[in-house]
Amino acid sequence: MPATMRGALHDPRTGIHLHQELKMPVSFPGSALLRVRRTGICGSDLHMNNERKEPQRVPSGHEVAGEIVELPRGETGLKVGDRVAIETIGEGRACLTCWYCRTGQYRHCINRVEDTGGGFAEYMTRRPAGLHRLADTMDWRDGALVEPLAVSVHAVRWGGMRPGETVAVVGSATIGLTAILAARHLGAGKVIASARYPQQAAAARAVGADQVVGTEAGALEAACRAATDGRGADVVFETVGGNTLATLEQSVACARPQGRIVVIGGFRLPQPFDFLTPMLKEVSLLLASCYGIVDGRHDYEIAIDILANGKSPLRETVTHEFPLDRIEQAFATAYDKKTGSIKVHVAI
Repeated sequence: MPATMRGALHDPRTGIHLHQELKMPVSFPGSALLRVRRTGICGSDLHMNNERKEPQRVPSGHEVAGEIVELPRGETGLKVGDRVAIETIGEGRACLTCWYCRTGQYRHCINRVEDTGGGFAEYMTRRPAGLHRLADTMDWRDGALVEPLAVSVHAVRWGGMRPGETVAVVGSATIGLTAILAARHLGAGKVIASARYPQQAAAARAVGADQVVGTEAGALEAACRAATDGRGADVVFETVGGNTLATLEQSVACARPQGRIVVIGGFRLPQPFDFLTPMLKEVSLLLASCYGIVDGRHDYEIAIDILANGKSPLRETVTHEFPLDRIEQAFATAYDKKTGSIKVHVAI
């Protein structure tokens, strides 16, 4: 194997990812070596760019699909050459023996191995347990969409959405779109979403939203009441996060009394929150992070099932693709929604 690889690290002095030669990722006991083929730029990658003050030590990138190059001795469930969606955060780094791992909640493992680098590079290392084989009908674009879809599959299942329920989705960026698709696939009766940009609104309809409204004050709340004889949505998925609680407060207003709110968006700063209204409405507030095993199945497995026909409308949300040596342009495009971007992929 080569001693170096192509990759990219964020430079806080310039605020951009710089394409450069890097050392090969560290192999740890029981790890597999993977050739990265496609990595999506997540909203959290954009947020972290703005917040990171120190130079990166290893590449980031967690929406990854790739090919197995080497496997640890004794591994029989996979083979070299398999095309896989790579679970980089939990199962791929988990100890697999602690209480959380034994219950399938790998994201919360208390003995995770050190991060050896993510998908903004040619190679990475992870445990075979975190490698989920792609269906033959899926291409690399589909493979790199498994991770964000699994996030929303987890949120829908963790939030206990029941077939036939009315669902509201706050925001139609990538996680909002995957929440729409996951809710629809898992039996939602009606899905109402908000979208800030025209390309997001069109994509929300394409992946299964029955109604899409803008982000002007009161629009989503009114749509939820109108669709439910004034009650409000049974389940609300907040997918925006950010530095204010405006979308969380909107979620409370959209939910019916005794409804549920599932927060998937990342709120970046501590904020005061008025609990009186949700308390009087008896709203359940649930927080969802990443993925794991729910009711005996891994969220990645269900995400792959949804994408397995190779014709999912979600693949059309990949509006831009760039090679690794143009990752600076890839990030600039992901930031600037006036480009028409929804999901930007780096092909490696």
